[in-house]
Amino acid sequence: MSAADIIVVGAGALGLAATAELRLRGREVMVLAPEEVSASALAAGMIAPAFESVLDGLSSDASSVLRRARDLWPDFADRTGVLIHAEGAEWRGADPDGMAGRLRTFGFKAERRGDVAFTPDDWRLGPAQALTALGVGPERVSERLVHLEGRQGDWQLTTDQGRVLAARQVVIATGWTAPDCGIALPPIRPIRGQAVRVRGAAPEQVVRAEGVYIAPQGGGAVIGATMDDGRSDTTPDAEVTEQLLARARAIWPELADAEVEQAYAGVRGASPDGWPYAGGLRPGLAVALAPRRNGWLLAPLVAGLVADALEDCDPGGVPSRMYPGRFA
Repeated sequence: MSAADIIVVGAGALGLAATAELRLRGREVMVLAPEEVSASALAAGMIAPAFESVLDGLSSDASSVLRRARDLWPDFADRTGVLIHAEGAEWRGADPDGMAGRLRTFGFKAERRGDVAFTPDDWRLGPAQALTALGVGPERVSERLVHLEGRQGDWQLTTDQGRVLAARQVVIATGWTAPDCGIALPPIRPIRGQAVRVRGAAPEQVVRAEGVYIAPQGGGAVIGATMDDGRSDTTPDAEVTEQLLARARAIWPELADAEVEQAYAGVRGASPDGWPYAGGLRPGLAVALAPRRNGWLLAPLVAGLVADALEDCDPGGVPSRMYPGRFA
């Protein structure tokens, strides 16, 4: 039986952010996750509290949570080696004056630049680089959790390869696929997002409009994305791909000559109220689950809540909207 201080189950944005935070606090952490492409790897990597607040119709209080999460990123990135691109984002859709006004209503900086609305308050990262940086250091067991039992100080995790791992504490961070592992976890539903990756000319910052975004990434751009509630299949729809490309080319004509590299779909998890589960579920067991579409934005905040829960620290006034037992 292999043993560890803490085992984090899952290697997406939330799982590896929690791993990194715990290691920064001096804890020994093992990661348990199969070698597969996560939704975090397929994401655009936007750290976008401003546009997400407006486009998701959030309250001022909810928007302040996204802003707080964004504000944690500079220090967290410095400590973990994640590269942040803070060049802002543009709105190239209808009514740029109205969009700039709505952004300012939430307290974000915004201005009209020609035919677009611009905010410096939305940033981005490269998911591949971020996952690599956050994954440096801990031992990783590339297997899948199938059963979990025990209690604080004496957890046993059985993998799909028959391996048994022991841990003092455990973090479940498996995205939307909450494992059927013998422990009752909070409710999660899948949300499928389809996107297109292109190579070639791309904007220098994220560009958004009705029903589409263009995020520069790796010598090209990611164009996305749909939000298909309840779908968990990953085969892209050709019609949706053409719609995304058409919308993107309408707001950034240079994409007409870009090479379509890949159309794909990823699946994220969501709670009934759209907020993630972050913190302690029972003594010695924490969760970082169901980030909906803001996993990268919320990652440092969720990681801190998980680490605080395992170390019995005061989370400092974080809203109860993320409490894992709120639907019990």
